[in-house]
Amino acid sequence: MTSARLIAIALLLGVTGSASASTYTLKRGDTLSWVASHFKIPLKALVAANKIADPDRVWEGQKLAVPDRQAAMVSVAKPIVAVEPATPSHQVKPGETLSGIARRYGTTTAELAVLNGVANADSIRDGTTLKLPAGAAPAVVPLCPVLNAGKFDFSNSFGAPRHGGRKHAGNDIFAKRGTPVVASVSGTFRVVRGSMTGLGYELDGDDGVGYFGAHMDAVLVGDGRVNRGDRIGLVGTTGNAKGTPPHLHFEVKPGGGASIDPYSLLRAWCR
Repeated sequence: MTSARLIAIALLLGVTGSASASTYTLKRGDTLSWVASHFKIPLKALVAANKIADPDRVWEGQKLAVPDRQAAMVSVAKPIVAVEPATPSHQVKPGETLSGIARRYGTTTAELAVLNGVANADSIRDGTTLKLPAGAAPAVVPLCPVLNAGKFDFSNSFGAPRHGGRKHAGNDIFAKRGTPVVASVSGTFRVVRGSMTGLGYELDGDDGVGYFGAHMDAVLVGDGRVNRGDRIGLVGTTGNAKGTPPHLHFEVKPGGGASIDPYSLLRAWCR
């Protein structure tokens, strides 16, 4: 199993857990769409929670189970899938060996040799294009979102109480003001602004995961496509982080759903 698939499984495991539900009794004129909008949950999750075969056939007085919002978001999140290359091949670069290439793609030296008709595994030439086994893909681990941040620059504050009855939905990565913030993976980038977020971003990763950062002093790119490792902003204290040490508030959202505790992932990504 490749590292990419292990990370995907870890993310999926991270969103499981218990959640409480409330109830709502339908009144005259109510629709399921209105109820879902009122409780800020997906209509699909409301229908599933109540085993409703036809969303258009409900009645006044019907009692509905309203799932916890986080559980509802997770229940309809898109599954995480590994991104595989359209053409499974690899061009040999200077210094590469057949055994090293095999390890990178989760296969064996013997399999690569047979697939490419290589008689001597120690004599592959630079620039040679090697065929790869079907479905082979390099394990791409997301980058730490703050450049050069280490394992002791953040702690597990996920779920900690916050002002207004909120709970912390991520981890804070502390660094000097102006430290570059980088794209953890390649994907679609959007700038986010708000009184609490300050200057922030949303990144819809090619790995099927959503990433969110907040409190930056500056944004370095515009909305659109970014590549893994691109510098997208600078660490700061904007929004409701004013008066605190400079940091990046960082969240991980499998399938674009609810945020999960990113601590164990950051421990693997940050050096």
